[in-house]
Amino acid sequence: MSKMRVIDDSMKTILFILILYSAAFAQRSLKTGEDLNGAKSIRAVIKLGAVDLQVRGTRDHDKAFQLYYRYTNGERVPKLMYEIEGDNGVFKLSNDKEHTSFPFLGFGDDKDSVDLELARSVPLSLDMSFGVCDARVDLGGMEISDANFSTGVCSFDLNFSSPNKIECDNITLKTGISSVTVENLSNANAKSIDFNGGLGSIKIDFGGKLVRDCDLRVKTGLGSVEISIPSDINTTVTTPESFLTSVDVAGFYSQGGGVYRSNEKSGPKLRIFVESAMGGIKIKSY
Repeated sequence: MSKMRVIDDSMKTILFILILYSAAFAQRSLKTGEDLNGAKSIRAVIKLGAVDLQVRGTRDHDKAFQLYYRYTNGERVPKLMYEIEGDNGVFKLSNDKEHTSFPFLGFGDDKDSVDLELARSVPLSLDMSFGVCDARVDLGGMEISDANFSTGVCSFDLNFSSPNKIECDNITLKTGISSVTVENLSNANAKSIDFNGGLGSIKIDFGGKLVRDCDLRVKTGLGSVEISIPSDINTTVTTPESFLTSVDVAGFYSQGGGVYRSNEKSGPKLRIFVESAMGGIKIKSY
């Protein structure tokens, strides 16, 4: 009996060691960063599949990026590159997961976890694509020259918590099945903004300070659109006229034909164009 007990105890010890070994290698991580190394601007291309992502500006103004990447699949090792081409830096981050618009086969996969800081002291051109994701992106206080986002099945939060330091040519967002929240969009300092949603919800708040004329175009298939605009912004809203779409506009006067205006004010003009095949649109002044 005592010998059997020794064997049992030994097996338990071996099993415990194997469990610890498996746990140690079940989740792997990559922590790294690079200085600007003379780059006067950066183009960042990020293509990820199943991911839990957080993006913000670097705390160190001399850094091109800081990355902490945790991944559970040893066969899906992240690919990272940063190189200098002339005066420009090129940053690329990807994994081998599918990042198409409708990655239905990825629902059961574990998400990689990514905490990324990108340069805030030089102009940044941003191109980001995700599959199944939970993403929180705060571009406040950075120098965003243009930004393009593409998501599949995603919860996506975009924030400009403080003003963009330079003029942004264009921001585009294309979603599949997603819940999108955008905060402080006036701070983006953008000339044009295009949101194209498939199925889901889009909530947009023009908090912050609008410093230039801006055109916002929102197009959805089936879903809801909510847009909130501070009362001091000179705004024109054009909405669809369709019995398949309910439109609720508060704080603006109607000019007929689906066009609404704020009272005439001085300062930059915000022009909003909304298209929806089917769903609900709510626009309010506050």
